[in-house]
Amino acid sequence: MSKKSKLVIIYCIAFSVLFMTVFTLLSQTDRLNGTAPAVLFTVVYCLITVVGAWFISHAGKSSQTNDAPPRSARSITHLLAVMRTPVSVTDGDGKIIWYNNAFSDMIGDKIKKDDTLSDLCDITLKELLSSENKEGVPAKVGDADYRVYGYPQTNSTGRTVTTVWFDVSNETALRRQLSDERLVVAYVVIDMADNFLSNMQDQYAEASAAVTKLLRGWADSLDGHIREYDDGKYIMLFYADQLDGMRRSSFPILSDVKKITFGDDSVPMTISVGIADCGGTVAEKCALASSAMSFALQRGGDQVVIKNDRNGKDEFFGGLSKHDPQLTGLNARRLVLQTTPLIKKAGSVFIMGHKNADFDCLASCMGIAKICLSLGKKTTIVVKNNKNIARPYAKLMEMPDYKDIFFDFERDDFDMVEHDSLLFILDVNNPVIFEYPELTKHVSSIIVIDHHRMSSSSFPFDTRITYVEPSASSASEIVAQMIAQFFPSGVLTPDEANILLAGIQLDTNNFTRDCGAGTYAAAQFLRREGADASVSSSFFTLDKKAFMLELKIESSMRVYRDGYVICAGDDSTPSSDPATAARVAETILKLDGVSASFAIVRINTDVSSEPMYSVSARSDGKVNVQLILERLGGGGHHSNAGAQLTAGKTVAVYDGPLPRVTSELAVKLVERAIDESLKTKEDILL
Repeated sequence: MSKKSKLVIIYCIAFSVLFMTVFTLLSQTDRLNGTAPAVLFTVVYCLITVVGAWFISHAGKSSQTNDAPPRSARSITHLLAVMRTPVSVTDGDGKIIWYNNAFSDMIGDKIKKDDTLSDLCDITLKELLSSENKEGVPAKVGDADYRVYGYPQTNSTGRTVTTVWFDVSNETALRRQLSDERLVVAYVVIDMADNFLSNMQDQYAEASAAVTKLLRGWADSLDGHIREYDDGKYIMLFYADQLDGMRRSSFPILSDVKKITFGDDSVPMTISVGIADCGGTVAEKCALASSAMSFALQRGGDQVVIKNDRNGKDEFFGGLSKHDPQLTGLNARRLVLQTTPLIKKAGSVFIMGHKNADFDCLASCMGIAKICLSLGKKTTIVVKNNKNIARPYAKLMEMPDYKDIFFDFERDDFDMVEHDSLLFILDVNNPVIFEYPELTKHVSSIIVIDHHRMSSSSFPFDTRITYVEPSASSASEIVAQMIAQFFPSGVLTPDEANILLAGIQLDTNNFTRDCGAGTYAAAQFLRREGADASVSSSFFTLDKKAFMLELKIESSMRVYRDGYVICAGDDSTPSSDPATAARVAETILKLDGVSASFAIVRINTDVSSEPMYSVSARSDGKVNVQLILERLGGGGHHSNAGAQLTAGKTVAVYDGPLPRVTSELAVKLVERAIDESLKTKEDILL
């Protein structure tokens, strides 16, 4: 019953009571004597009652009331029902409670009772109403593409959400067409082409012709164009719709090129490719492709690097060939010529290595300090002492030139840094494991010299020189060759030569791994300067406790897959020596049938209460352990690599930051990294 009906009834009852009261009072007098006055009084009563009820029921007729939905609301509902744009209404849980004809035509016969929005498409109500999706949420229904908008309301029946679906199939198709027809620029370089020119001149023409023919066939298969602009260097153009197919097939051109061999030793040809998958001008694409190609060469060649502007992440394909250092000159003289003017110009020089410094890190820092001190520059070595480098560190403390140049982490601060200070970063290119990362923010110039393959193409700071040579056995090898170019014979002391030789010995496992012509040349130079292998080897002696710990870790080894062996230390017995895992991995690799060894050791650290695990991997050259440990945020070389695991670190094989790390979790992460590598065939025999 409406409000006005109730008012009419109340009015009639009240007026009737009043009429009966008046009629009774008048009946007791002489005023209503006879029939005529009574009839007249009754007519007046009826007339007043009817007129009053009419006025009450028609009062405010022109204004909206709550008696029934207003005409405008009924019109909007009708409009939504017949409009061609799909519209639906859901409750607060996403259950569809109403939809128009267009929505029914869009979904077809898929709508069932109690269906929710997520049952019909790939979006959720939470996603639709997120503040981050003010421009709508993309959805696909059948072959059509839609952009969906959600409008929440709250009424007496509860919370509802109206969804409006706009068909953007034509727009999506046009965007896809524009994306597919986007020009992609690629640079292609024959690895070590300069070497072929200098050492195989008679065969280079044949090599160049064979590779050029293969590359032209590759470009033709992509409906692209390739042109050689210099000896062994090419630029290629093609459309972006070809990239997805190449990604899926992991660029078979890499293996096709390696089938071409030349020389008496049948050396396989390899290429490096840098691709710019981005928008912008042709000049911007060329610059990005050139950067990608340089990065591919810094990572050792024989690979494709794609730089894109979609997610900012670099993509890597290939990189399986073991970089042969005998075919690559270190060009130490050029490096000396580039660095010397920067050293002379600097007000002071800082030299920094990586956390948990090893012999190679300390030795290379000492070698650069030798050059800077000879130029009269105030020099500071930013390397923290640890058990791993205790012996050579103590030896340096006895030498007048070095005892006062080490950074005191408890006393010194950034006040030491001048506005024109120069920073050398040695034996590391990953900012996460710099000894003192904050230092990069306070210097004017930075030089990076390393031998580990780069895992990222950019730094969070600008560098004046980035010299990364994966073919070098160690940073000490690079620095020793720089010293040989910089100083005349006899300048190095025997103690300095022994420390540099120890750095090379560490990273080559006493000249049994990753040695090339440059390695032996550096060792020969140090020998002439007074280095003695028996003296440098004395730095590596173990105490009984460390020896017993390594035996215990080695006894835990187990074969995870054919040729892959994993061993892990006990959580309750951490090591204070960061090199423990490396020595264990080296020992396990010596066993028959082991292609790759992985050692996991918990390391004592004063930096944090969270446990830290060191992972070292070694291979016999058949397995690319560097690509495996890259998935754990590490790096290194084909046959030796390392990584560190701690809570909060983000790694490729784990969804989100790592929780508190245990030995068991570390083993599972290594296993997962191996499995993913095998799935993508990144560890094929080389």
